[in-house]
Amino acid sequence: MTISISTESIERIKARLSRVNWPWVIGIAATILAIIATIYFFAQGLLIAYGDAESHLNIAKRVVHSLTPGFAQLGGIWLPLPHLLMIPLVFFDKLWRTGLAGAVISGAAFVVSSIYLFKLTKHITGSLLASVVAAAVFMSNPNLLYLQSTPMTELVLIAFFVLSTYYFIRFVDDTSKNSYLILAALFGFCATLSRYDGWFLVAAEAGLMVLLFLPWSRIPRSFSEIKTGFDKSKWETLQGKLLLFALPAFFGIALWFLWDFLILGDALYFTHSEYSAKSQQAAWLARGALPGYNHPIVSFWYYFVTAMSNAGVLVWVMALVGLAWYVFRKDSKHRLIVLIILMVPFIFNVLTLFLGQSVIFIPHITPVSFEWRLFNVRYGTMMIPAVAFAVGYLMWRLKAGGKLVVIALLIAQLGLYGIGYSKVISLADGTEGLSSAVSKLPDAQNWIKSEYDGGLVLVDDFARTLSIVRTDIPMQNIIYVGNKPYWPESLKEPEKYATWIIMQENDTLWNTLWVPPDMQGRLYKYFQKVYTSPQILIFKRNPDVQAGT
Repeated sequence: MTISISTESIERIKARLSRVNWPWVIGIAATILAIIATIYFFAQGLLIAYGDAESHLNIAKRVVHSLTPGFAQLGGIWLPLPHLLMIPLVFFDKLWRTGLAGAVISGAAFVVSSIYLFKLTKHITGSLLASVVAAAVFMSNPNLLYLQSTPMTELVLIAFFVLSTYYFIRFVDDTSKNSYLILAALFGFCATLSRYDGWFLVAAEAGLMVLLFLPWSRIPRSFSEIKTGFDKSKWETLQGKLLLFALPAFFGIALWFLWDFLILGDALYFTHSEYSAKSQQAAWLARGALPGYNHPIVSFWYYFVTAMSNAGVLVWVMALVGLAWYVFRKDSKHRLIVLIILMVPFIFNVLTLFLGQSVIFIPHITPVSFEWRLFNVRYGTMMIPAVAFAVGYLMWRLKAGGKLVVIALLIAQLGLYGIGYSKVISLADGTEGLSSAVSKLPDAQNWIKSEYDGGLVLVDDFARTLSIVRTDIPMQNIIYVGNKPYWPESLKEPEKYATWIIMQENDTLWNTLWVPPDMQGRLYKYFQKVYTSPQILIFKRNPDVQAGT
C-alpha cells in the first residue's frame, strides 16, 4: 500500500502554514511548557533547591523589606537586573518564600528566548522547518525547563543574549538599519547587567563590528599597504556605527563600576572582595581543586562535557554536525560572524575556567579525589540556543530519510531523560551537588522554625547558616552584613539589637563572637545557648539581663 500526496496538496499545506503566526504559536507553546514545568517542580519543592536561588530572592526582598531597605541592598557582587525584575513580586511574602517571584521572571525569559530563537533561525535560514525545530529543541530541554522554574539568573541572560544576537545579526545583514544596531546594543546593555557573560557578549559584538567595517579590503601586509589600501569612508562609517553601538552597550558596565564605587567605595569591589568569584576560586586553588586553571585543553574539555551534558549527548552530536555543515557550506555571507556570536558562551566559559575565575565539577571527568564532583554545571545551558539552532539547520538541510533520523534521535534523547539514563544534570546539581541547599539543610533549620517567637536575628547570611525563606522570620527581623549600622555594631555588642544569634562553625559570627574568649564570655552574659549541634549554635537573649549591666 502506498500513500501519495499531490504537489498541489503540498503547496496548499505550505500556503496554510505560511499564514500561521508562528511567533505566537511558539510563545503559547513555551508558556504552556513553562507553567507545567513550574507547577511540577513547585509540587516537588524544588524551586529554591539551589542555594543561590534563595540568595537572589533575598537580595530583591531586602530592597523593599529589610532593617535598612533601599537599593543599596542590591550589593556589589551579583549584577542587579534579575533582582530588580523580581522586586515587584518579592513584595508579596508568599511569592518570595515559595520562589515563585523568581520563577515568573525566569519563565517569562524562557518564553521570550523561545520566540526569538525561532525568529533568529528563520532569519538565518529562511526555513520554517528549521525554525520550528530549533524552538522545539530549546523548549523541550529538561535542564532549561527546570531552571526557568527557579529564581536563578541563567534564563534572564539567555533571553537578552538571544535578543541582542538576533538584532545584531539583522544589522550585519543590512548595515543601513541602525535601528537593529541600537536594539542589539540595548539588549546587550541588559545582558551586561544580568550576568558577567554579557560583558563578553558586547565586547565580541564590538569586535565583530570592527571586522565588518574594516577600512581595508584585505589585511595590510606592509606599511605601504596600510596607507594605500586605507578606505576613509569605511573608517568614518566604522567610527559612527561603533560609537552608536558602544554607548548604550557598554553603559551598563560603566554603571556597575560607578555603583560599586559609590556604594562600597571601591569600583573593583566585585573583582576582589571576600565575596567575589576570585576569592572563592582562590580557596579551591589552595585545595588543588581548580582543574582548568592555566590548562586550556582541560578548560575546553570541562566546558565541552558540561554543555553536552545539558544538551543531551544525542542532541549535542547532531548540533556539532549541523554547525559544521552551516560553516563549511558557504551559503551564508556572514556565517563566521553568526558562528562567533553563537559560540560566545562557549568561549567565555572556557576562558574563565582557564583564568581561574570560575570552576565546574562534573562527574566522569572530575577526579574522584575531589570532595565534590558536581558543581556549577548549569553554566552549560548557555550553549542551548546555539545547539538548538544547529539541530534546526541540520533538519532543514537533510533529505526526508535524514529528517526522520533527526526526529528519531530527538525522541530517543527525551526517552533517555525519561528513563533516567541521561541525568537532568542542572537539576541534579540543585538537589545533590555542591550548589544544593535542600540537600544540606541542618536540623537547626527545623528547630528555629518551630521555636522562633519574635525579635531580631543575627546571622551570617553569606555562610547560608539558615534558609530564611523556609522559616517564619520576617526579612525585616534579620541582621546580616548588609545592615549598617546594625551588623558592625552587633559584632562588638551582640546584645545591642539581637534577640537571637545563629552561628555556624567558621562563619563570621563564629570567629568573632565565639572563638575569642572575651566575646564568648559576653555572649554567655547576655544570652542563653538554646541549641547545639557539631556545627551550629543558637543563642537567645536573656531577658533578665539588661544591656550595659
